[in-house]
Amino acid sequence: MIKHENIKLIKGSGPVLLSAPHAAPIRKTVQERSYVRMAEKRADELVKTLCEKNGAWGIFTASEEGPLDGWQESIYGKYKKTVKNLIQNEGINLVIDIHGAKKTRPFYIDYDFMIPNKHPHDQYVEKLLCNTFASHFPAEELSNGFYRKIKGSGKKTLTYYVRKYFGIPAIQLEINKTIKESEQKFDKLIHVLYSFITEYENTFTGVQPKEEVLHSKEAR
Repeated sequence: MIKHENIKLIKGSGPVLLSAPHAAPIRKTVQERSYVRMAEKRADELVKTLCEKNGAWGIFTASEEGPLDGWQESIYGKYKKTVKNLIQNEGINLVIDIHGAKKTRPFYIDYDFMIPNKHPHDQYVEKLLCNTFASHFPAEELSNGFYRKIKGSGKKTLTYYVRKYFGIPAIQLEINKTIKESEQKFDKLIHVLYSFITEYENTFTGVQPKEEVLHSKEAR
């Protein structure tokens, strides 16, 4: 297993992996302009709470010394390789990648499969997520693929990487900051994801990744 001081793992017992790659602040440089991308609020807390309640695996970034340097050059590559090792060695058959969204975004939660390859369980996963969300947030509409028009197909996302190289279901969730600022709404969100993961596990406990894809030499 790859080890890095800014990548934290939570050992689980089930087939689901929860990820929060932007739980720590990141220093980025775009066209010679350096800036800090702030940590996505409570993303690591959400991962840790769900792992404790459900027994899922967890991975997230952390930093005690300020913004992470070299994110794209080195850290994210090791993050993805750690996910790869977990999928290959721990029977992971669903990855949920958790991100934060601004309060001004027109949704509570947005989900996207970032599909290079469809999976037979996608329709069930989508229906289960929508039904579970509706039961806890009946007055809100679940958004789908909001960032596609802004950022394109999402080929650099962890969700896309997992689907392309390992042939298992993966879903990206964008959580509006409004939910994180309300303890009541945040607690509801935990119940939504806990119920979703539990029902998924009860239905597809025995699902394994495609062997021929797992050992693809292209995965990196």
